[in-house]
Amino acid sequence: MGEAARPPLAAHDAPICVESEWATLRECVYGSPDTFVLPVFLDDSKLRAQGEFGQFWAKNQGRDLKDAWPELFAEMSGQIRGAIALLESLGVRVHVAGRISTQNRKFPRGEDHGVVTPWLRDPFATIGNNVIELAPRSLFHRRQRFSVRHILAATMERGARYFAQPDSGADDYVDAPGWGYLEGGDVFVLGRDVLVGNSGGCSNPEGARWLQHALGGDYRVRTVRIDPMFPHLDCVLMTPREGVAVACVEALPEGLPGFMRDWDVVPVPKALAKAHMACNNLVLDDRTVVVAAEEALDPIAQALTARTFEVIRIPYRVPSMAGGSFRCAHQPLIRN
Repeated sequence: MGEAARPPLAAHDAPICVESEWATLRECVYGSPDTFVLPVFLDDSKLRAQGEFGQFWAKNQGRDLKDAWPELFAEMSGQIRGAIALLESLGVRVHVAGRISTQNRKFPRGEDHGVVTPWLRDPFATIGNNVIELAPRSLFHRRQRFSVRHILAATMERGARYFAQPDSGADDYVDAPGWGYLEGGDVFVLGRDVLVGNSGGCSNPEGARWLQHALGGDYRVRTVRIDPMFPHLDCVLMTPREGVAVACVEALPEGLPGFMRDWDVVPVPKALAKAHMACNNLVLDDRTVVVAAEEALDPIAQALTARTFEVIRIPYRVPSMAGGSFRCAHQPLIRN
C-alpha cells in the first residue's frame, strides 16, 4: 500500500479504540523475536504442536529454541523482526512484548512451563476503548500478560477502560459458574458484534457470558463453535472487510453466525487452515492484507486479490509451523 493511500497516522497519545477487524491498524502490541522456550507438553501445548515441528517440540519440552535448534530460532526471529519492520514502515506504531521475570515464569503453579511471547494475541483483547486482561485456559498464555502489563497500564492515560477478567487460577480447567476462560485468538470485533470461538479447549461459553456482562448493552457477544482440532477462531476465520470472510467453513459445525450468512466467503480446506495457518493473516485495513509468502498460501492471496485487496507477502514460515501466524502475533490498540 502506497504511503499516499494510507490514512493519517495516530498520534502517540491518540485515544485507544478498536472498532473492527478491518478498521485501519494504527497501533498494536506485537510478539517478541527474542525468546521461545518450548512449553511443557500439557493439554494446552498438544493443541498447538503439529507435524514435524510438533514431534520436535514433544522431544524438547522445556528447552529454549535457541539451544534446541539454533538455526530455526534464527529464522523465526528474523521473520518476526521482518513483520515488525513492515508494520513500522507503513506507519503502524508497534510495542514489542518484554521479558517475563524468572518468578513470573512460574505462574500459576510454581513451575516454569515455557515462554511463548512471540505470539501476543491471547493474554488481552481490545474492544472499543476496553483493554481487557483475559483469563486464558492455556497455562502458557496465563503468564504472557506479564510481558505487556506496562504497555497495557499506559493505555489508562489514553482513554482506555483497563481491567481484568477474573483469574483462571491454577487448575487446568474448572467447569462451573464463574470459571470463564477467554483467549484473544477467539475474540473477533465486528463493529458492535463480538464473536467468541469455542473449540472446547480454550475460550468457553462462561467466558463469553462474562464478556457480555463486562461490555454491557453496547455490544452483542456471540459464541461460535469450532472443530476441536483447532484451538482458536482465528485459525479458521479472517474478516478482512465487512461482507468478506476467509473461512474454513467445514471447521464451523454450526456455520457462520446468522448475520454473516450472506457474506462473500473464501473457502479454506481444513488441511490448509491447520498446516499453514491460512486464515491467520494480518489485516491492515479493508483494502490491504499481509499473507505469508509460502507457496501453499498462493490460493488465499489470489482469492483476496480477486476481491480487490492489495496483498503483501513476507516470509513467516517458522512462526506459522509453530502454531501461530500474523494475527496470533499481534493485538491491536488502535483500529479506526
